This record gives sequence, C-alpha cells and structure tokens, in this order.
Amino acid sequence: MGGGSSVPRPAVFNFAHARDAIRINQKKLSDDQLIKVIRQMEYHVNSKKADPADICEDLIDVALCVHARKKCPKVRFGKTELQMPIVTCGGMRIQQTWMPDDIPVLGPKKISHIGKKCQNNLIECVRLSLKLGINHFETARFYGTSELQLVDALSQMIDAGEIKREDIIVQTKVSPAKTNEDFMKTFNKSWKHMSKIGYIDLFSFHGLNNDKHYDWVFQEGGNYEVAKELLAEGKIKHVGFSTHGTPDLIRKTIETDKMEYVNLHFHYFGSYHASYYEDREGGHGNAFNVKLAKEKDMGVFVISPIDKGGALYSPTGTLVDACFPLSPITFQCMWLWEQGVDTLSIGISKPSDFDEVFAAALQSQVPKSKEFVASAASKLERIWDGNIGPFKDWWKGIPTMWEERSQGIAVCHIIWLWTLVKAFGMVTFARDRYKTMEKENAKWKKGKDTLTNISNFSFNPGRHWEPDVNYDAMLEGNPFKKEIISRMRDTHEWLNSKDGSKKSGSNQAYTISTWESFPGDEPSVKDVIMQNVSGGMAGAGGGVTSDYKSLVAQMRKQFAPPRGYE
Repeated sequence: MGGGSSVPRPAVFNFAHARDAIRINQKKLSDDQLIKVIRQMEYHVNSKKADPADICEDLIDVALCVHARKKCPKVRFGKTELQMPIVTCGGMRIQQTWMPDDIPVLGPKKISHIGKKCQNNLIECVRLSLKLGINHFETARFYGTSELQLVDALSQMIDAGEIKREDIIVQTKVSPAKTNEDFMKTFNKSWKHMSKIGYIDLFSFHGLNNDKHYDWVFQEGGNYEVAKELLAEGKIKHVGFSTHGTPDLIRKTIETDKMEYVNLHFHYFGSYHASYYEDREGGHGNAFNVKLAKEKDMGVFVISPIDKGGALYSPTGTLVDACFPLSPITFQCMWLWEQGVDTLSIGISKPSDFDEVFAAALQSQVPKSKEFVASAASKLERIWDGNIGPFKDWWKGIPTMWEERSQGIAVCHIIWLWTLVKAFGMVTFARDRYKTMEKENAKWKKGKDTLTNISNFSFNPGRHWEPDVNYDAMLEGNPFKKEIISRMRDTHEWLNSKDGSKKSGSNQAYTISTWESFPGDEPSVKDVIMQNVSGGMAGAGGGVTSDYKSLVAQMRKQFAPPRGYE
C-alpha cells in the first residue's frame, strides 16, 4: 500500500467491526498512526489467524497509548544511581545531516542553518518524549548535527522554564583517540554545545571496538585519565562506554571496574557484531556481558533493538505469526527487560515512533505479559532450532575478524545472517548487514599482509565469504568445517549486492515506516555535501512527501464515516 494517484481499498474495509473501529478513532489518530494501523491490519486480515476486529482495536490502543496520561517506568541505572526510564530517546535518526557540525563552509555551524521542518520535528519528538516520562536523551559527536540540534532544543526549553535541567538525563559520546590532545579536541567540540545545559550526565567512550581503542583509553596516562579530569571539573557526571566489539573485548572493558555503564548490542535475534562469537564462558554473543555488567552494578543500555536488532519495524510473516499476540517489537522489548536490561535506545525519527515501544513499556508491567513473552520465545526457539539443524556449538574456537588466522573473514557474522534468513526469512535485514562486510572487503589489498589489512577495518564486522580463501587454518579442528563453508557460500549467493539470488526473497508482512526520516534513510556522501552546500534545498532530505500526503488523504476519505454515521 503506497502513494500514487489511486490506492486500492484495504481488505480490512470489508470487515465491519474493524472498519468501524478505524472510523470511530480516525480523528484521534495521526496520519502516521492511521497508516500503521491499516498496514498491520492488512496482514492480519489476509493471514486469517485472529479476529480482525479484536486486532484492530488492539492496534488502535497501541497508537493511542501515548495519550493515556501514563509514564514510562523507571529503574535504577546501576552505580550511577540515576532513575532511568526503561526507554531511551535515541538521537541518531533525527538530525538534519550526517555532515559534522564543525566542518568549515559546508558544516552548519549555527542552528539557523538547520531546516525549520527538521528542527520542529525534533522539538515535537522531545516534547512527546518528556510527556511520556522518557527523559533520557542520547546523542554523539558522530551523529552529524544531532548534538547541535538536540541541545539547542533542550536549552531553549530550560531557559523558557518548560523543563528543569535536573529533570533530564543527557548522554553524549566521543570516540577514543590515540593522543589525549586529539581526544580533547573532539570533546571540546561536543562541550561547545553541551555547555549550554551545564553538564553531561552520561559521558561515553564511543565505539570502543577493538584492542587499539582499549589501549588508547586504559593505557597509563590514556583517555580515561582525561575523563577523570572532566569528572573533577563537573563537566561530566558519569563515565561509560559504547561498543560494537567482540564479546571478549567487552568483557575485558567491563572487568576494568572503571566504567559505570555500558551501551552494547544484545537482542533476541543476536548481538549484532558480537553475534555467535564465543564468550569464553561456554556461550556466545553478549548474554554473559549483560550478566557480568549487572553483577558489577553497571547500568545496561541496549543499542538499537528495533533496527539493528532485526529491522522489526518491517517484520517478516514468520516473526509476526510466532510472536502473536505480541508484535515483534513488543516481544523484543519485553524479552530484553526480562533479561535485566535497564533501558533500550529507540532511534526516534518522528513522534509516532514512540507508539509501539511505549505501549510495550506499559504492557511489561502487567503480570500476564510474561506468559506471552515465554510463548513467543518458545515458538521462535523451535523455528530457530529446526532450521539451524545439528549444528550445535559450531562457533567454538572460530577466530574473530581481528585475528590473523581469520584472514579478516567474519565467519560468525556470516553464519548469523544465514540463520536469520533460513529461520525467519529476514532477507532485507541480512542484506543490509552484508553490505557492511562488502565495504570492508573492498578495502582489502592482496599485496598487503593480513594484519595490516585487518588494522584498516572500521567498526564493521570484517570481510564476507571469499571463494579463493583457504579456510583450513581458521576452521582447524572444527567438526562442522564443511557445513560452515557451505553456509557462508549460500549466504553470499543470497545476500551479495551484485547478483544476490532472488530465491531467498523476504516474506515481509508489513512496514510501520511511513515517511523518510531526516536526513534521508540512506544518504550518500555526495547527497550530504549537496544538502549542506545548498542549505538543505538539494541532496539528502527526509520529511513528509507529496506521495505520502496523497496516501493519507485517500485513506482518510475511504474510511470517512458515511453521512449520519455515529
């Protein structure tokens, strides 16, 4: 169901109770909410797994829960002693541009260079977030103009008396640097904004992803010593780290006992870059690290459970059916809270992005919800086990992409994607993840030695499958060597961007993504530069389009009550 000159009438229109539920509540629903309800209803009507009227009412309740005058539950955020909402307002998807705000000429150095539509959307999101009791805002230097825009909005609200500084929790992140001088140069760019609100509640070492970063932070006289000085000066209140690293690196960082909290990937469907890598404690992924952090009284913040946790805003039919009566988003959130996670960062791009997660936060407080989570987990586990086959513990002893014998191949990450495709049909999500390995693979120079090539990796997981690589050394002693190589080959055939096979097509059920977020869903470097040069008139954009407005108008017309209807 998309835009255009004419949109077919949705199948849900033919079910009187569901149609009437939409008609009765249409005025209460925003444009985004109306489209999301109808799209989800379309799937459930066609799947015929439940009463459309009941499902429609449930979906409308989710959309309208933000008006329920209830607040997001809060928990103690480890040794920081902060009362943290269990949902975090993430700032990576809400900025106007990915172009850093400090680049001369191109960079928007003043808030006046930010488009009004984009900033007004951000302010609307901040106000709704606060209304819902979600008072933790997370951003970073790496997020283009996010810091600039978020702090400007918050500082204006504080100055106007709309909020008090002590009532919000603000987090920003700065990447580790080889020298403290370089680290402070970046921090000062952040402080230029953050000084407007007096201090940074939660300061993170951003992307502590490999041993080099670890050394820069913790070596004698390293970046951590600078953070201690910033603490003494009152510029920051608490220190933690964010990471896309391997389980061993994350554990090593936690065990320094110098961090008060951790931002990491840990999801039901995998731990993102840490997926299937051995944790040296008999398991894999980041489950052990979450447990260890809790034992050390650290706050645990999960990164991107809805996007990097499986693109659950566009779930497959397999996921929807297995999670029902929960949605995949609700299941993911509630499952994570049950694992002891303190807060989940939701990359907000528009106000309606709060709906599903806030509803999950409220539902998580209902005792019976645990039964639904357990039921969904059981069904998903059977699907997972049934597709992966007798492949138990295959990941033991496999090197990470940072080790020489791996030749940079991200074996565990590749097999993780194979599993998601085979078990749950998550092709679209897996292809997006595979692209990151294609980018790393393109950097690989055959004339250079392995360790030099590996040192050029970014935070992404390493190289994809290559037919001319000898896998003997990296898979030595592994009883599943043939299966691993075969499944890596399959994954490449399904997911490579050049000629990926169509036979592994996604069985997407619906999408609750509506209009393209600022600064555009996948802007290129050229787009970002064009946007900045033109003051936002060209290049990467985002925002409501004419096609989307047309779609909404047609849906409202189709579901408009007939004359005399009550």
